[in-house]
Amino acid sequence: MKIVGIIGPYFSGGNRRLIDINIANVQYITIAIANYFGNNGLVGFFAPHSHTARFEKLAQAPETYYHALDDAIYDRVCDGFIVLPDWGNSSGAKRDRNRALDQNKPVFYLLVYCDDQIQELMKKLKKWALEK
Repeated sequence: MKIVGIIGPYFSGGNRRLIDINIANVQYITIAIANYFGNNGLVGFFAPHSHTARFEKLAQAPETYYHALDDAIYDRVCDGFIVLPDWGNSSGAKRDRNRALDQNKPVFYLLVYCDDQIQELMKKLKKWALEK
């Protein structure tokens, strides 16, 4: 199984409504991955958005802790990455994307949240997962 890390905006200036939308968008993609690869096990995922969802309110750790945690998991577990729409508006997403590129890990871009684009992404992930 190859693991993709999910990169996209989270904090959005601290706006609770936008944070919830960002979490929901990541869940939408991770559900698509689970549905597409559930029977063959070719691709799994790590999504910081759901891993520590709403911890900015629930926990008292500084944001640097979460960056270090994400980096450790990304580095040890993730073979490639999916970059979600609006990543360019997020300093954290930019940082994560640049880190992936610096490590020469494959990066797949989802430009819009529409079903045909998500299915195309799943096909690209499948092709990648089947490469030797």
